[in-house]
Amino acid sequence: METANANKRRCKMLVKWNPFQELERTMGWWNTQPFRRPQWDDPQGSVTNWVPPVNVYEDKENLFVEAQLPGIDAQDVKISVTDDTLQLHGERKEERTDDRDNYHFREAQYGSFARNFRLPDYVNPDQATARYEKGVLIVQVPKREETKPKSIPIDVKG
Repeated sequence: METANANKRRCKMLVKWNPFQELERTMGWWNTQPFRRPQWDDPQGSVTNWVPPVNVYEDKENLFVEAQLPGIDAQDVKISVTDDTLQLHGERKEERTDDRDNYHFREAQYGSFARNFRLPDYVNPDQATARYEKGVLIVQVPKREETKPKSIPIDVKG
């Protein structure tokens, strides 16, 4: 009897808990909610008005906007560029079948999306190009010639 109780005590796991981390998580949620796009659940359990994750980065020659769009056909994505704005619009279409009516858990998001990005004035939006590979859309906007870094040689005298 003693051995069984001793084994039960040994199986308990100690977990480090930081109460301030939970408070910070909750405060972060409250601070970001007013700025988030609303999401509404429909009766079938799908979420509408989703926003795909995007990375924006640059190198010496170009600015890149990379959107994660798995499960979306390229013809369902539209890109438009003005002098100072890049707009991405699209839709992830849900393929419903009758044999999937009893979901236990569902995180996939479907529906239309729209993302707008203000372009810096040092890029040339007229020369923007886009490619779509393995569910990732990459929009490349070249920098203007006058903003590209130039090497200046140093003339060393005597």
